[in-house]
Amino acid sequence: MCRQLVALCLIALMGASGAYGSCKATVSSFSTQDATILTQLAHVAELTLQCSNSAQPSLFAEFPCGKVVPVAKVGDSKYQVSWVEDIKQGSSGNVQVRLFDEDGYANVRKAQRDGDKVSSVKSLLDITVPTKSAYKGPWIKAELLAAFLVGGVAYFAFTTKSKVQA
Repeated sequence: MCRQLVALCLIALMGASGAYGSCKATVSSFSTQDATILTQLAHVAELTLQCSNSAQPSLFAEFPCGKVVPVAKVGDSKYQVSWVEDIKQGSSGNVQVRLFDEDGYANVRKAQRDGDKVSSVKSLLDITVPTKSAYKGPWIKAELLAAFLVGGVAYFAFTTKSKVQA
């Protein structure tokens, strides 16, 4: 009886502290730089995850829009997550991304099925990904500037011609 009680307490303690202990992430990011001929901007976040018990869990990421996607493992303790957004909605700033392990992802899916708020599910780790806006081209198009210049030169030529002939 005593052994069962001790085992139960150990299991409860492991569940309370999380299977991966405390985790820290170092984030580096990349965003599309030139969007003059694109319809969507791409953002890539690469993170190095260090958990207290050296575990390397499978991760899932939730973005502020509510979309949950798997995170790709690209090396030892290195993960990558990417997403795209429309150019008109794209802006620079920080994006909060919540990371879940497999158990957390199961809880997220359960909350989505039940119609509960996903924000109530505890994440393994929250990271901030800095994003940059892309160059969208000049404010004035070259064709428009050329048309105004031709119009100005034509106006100057006709007014000067009419003054000379008068």
